[in-house]
Formats: sequence, structure tokens, C-alpha cells
Amino acid sequence: MQRLAIAHQAGADEASATPSEAIAMSHSSLFRVTPLILLSMAAILSGCATAPKGGAGSLIASDVRLEVERDRPQSSRQQRIDRAAIAQAKTLHVAPPRFADGADTALSPREREVILAGVGRALCTTTSEFFEVVAAEQPADIVLRSEVTGVGLTNRGVAGASLVVGALSPIPFTPRLPAGMGGLSADVVASAADGARVLEFRWAQGANAFTTDATPSRLGDAYALTDVLARDVRRLLRDEGDGRRRERVDAPVRRRSKEACLASFGRIEAGKRLARLALPLTPEFVEAKSGGGDSGR
Repeated sequence: MQRLAIAHQAGADEASATPSEAIAMSHSSLFRVTPLILLSMAAILSGCATAPKGGAGSLIASDVRLEVERDRPQSSRQQRIDRAAIAQAKTLHVAPPRFADGADTALSPREREVILAGVGRALCTTTSEFFEVVAAEQPADIVLRSEVTGVGLTNRGVAGASLVVGALSPIPFTPRLPAGMGGLSADVVASAADGARVLEFRWAQGANAFTTDATPSRLGDAYALTDVLARDVRRLLRDEGDGRRRERVDAPVRRRSKEACLASFGRIEAGKRLARLALPLTPEFVEAKSGGGDSGR
């Protein structure tokens, strides 16, 4: 009520003021609001982390000419694609992802395992919407290979502080603190049955303060961005050009394909899946240990 009374009085004062007084009042209000606008713009502009520098892998040759779709410090997409060949494909196999040489030197064996499991499962389950996923021993129209070329580590302290700020903030969907965020970069190649490459995709992405949830783990942002990578790969394999898209496979095929993906790259326990909806569980906790050392290397 006090705010309404003050606003009403301010409106009355401005309505009864002379033209010169009204202009002065407007300027005064502008000067009070402008710092808030500038602070908001600064938060938005600084809300994305710089993407890890990729391109050092062996999966895509250095002399391959890729079309640049996006080239920003926070996000990069480059590709070469044969849409006609992809349109003819029906079955797909996702090979175990691997790290490029030197891309994982700051990671422990367990951390490498977690990132590779996230990349493999995301690529497989996401593309299974439009292809029938088959095992390695079965013939496939397309074989999808991936190589992680960079992991930007998350600052656990800043991520934890972001969670506290978000919990205490009265503003819904409060963005996380735009500092200490991580990222991920990878190369993805799709090859036809005869070995010809129908897709070469170089991808890099930094975390976003508004869309990437904070997790108190060094791998939090890189692990979350595996889903973004998978969706971009799905988009390239799905879109046939001229606004046309390939149709989704039938529901029974999707179910079989998803089971094949989980058998290859592991499944997240049902309890953990539910808990992740409300709690910032770390990737290390969510991913089951393989017990087999460093997979994909």
C-alpha cells in the first residue's frame, strides 16, 4: 500500500508540474533506472563462458574444409554434410567416444569415464529418435564416432555460491553467477557403410548462466553440455534441406534402440533420475562406475 501511495503521489506531482519540472523529474527517474538497466545488460553479456578451444583431435583432418555455421568465443559450429546420403540411411551405430590426445590431461580416470559415458549415451539416445540403433556386430548404414577435444572445468566454489544465491533469491529462475563456468568441445563424424564420410562436425560450447544449471562439480557444465552436443548432431542428421525433415521411427523401434543405447553406455538409476529434477546432483554421483578403468581410451 505504501508503494501504491508513493506512486500515486509521484504521478500527481508530475501531472501538476510545469513542463520544465516534468522534464527534470523524467531525467531524475531515468538516472535512477539506467544503472539497473546497465547492470542487467552486463549480466546478460557476461552470461556465457568461453568455449574450450577444440580442433586438436585426430578424427577430422586439419585440411578438411568445413562450413562455418557459428563462430563466437562462447559457441562454435562447423560442418561438412552430405544430406542426400544421410537421407538414405535407416540404421545407425554409435561407437564408444574417446578423448583426443592431450584433451584430458587435467582429468582423473573417473572423470574421463563420466564425460565419455555422458557423450555416448546422449548421442545414442538422441539420434535414436530418427534411426534404428544397432550393435557393433550388426551392419549399419551410418556409424557415428566422436572425440572430445576439450573440457572446460567448472569452479565448484562459484557453482555452489550460485546455488545458494538461487535458493535465497525472491526472483524466479535467477541466473547463476556468470563466473567460473565450464564448457565442452568435440568432433563428431558419421560414416556410411562404404566408409565415406557423410558428416564431419566440429563443435564447441561454453556454459550459459541462464540455461546451464549450476552443479558443484568440476565436470558439471561439460557434462550438462553433452545433451546440447547431441541435439545439434540430431538436427544435422534429421534435417534433409529445403525445410524437409526425416520422419521419426516407429515407437517399438525407438524403444528397442533406447535399450540398445543404455546397454552400450549405461543407464542412470530411476531414483537418481527423479532426484536430479530437484537436486543439483554431481555427474560423478549420477554415473555408475564401470569398474573397468578408463573407458574409451
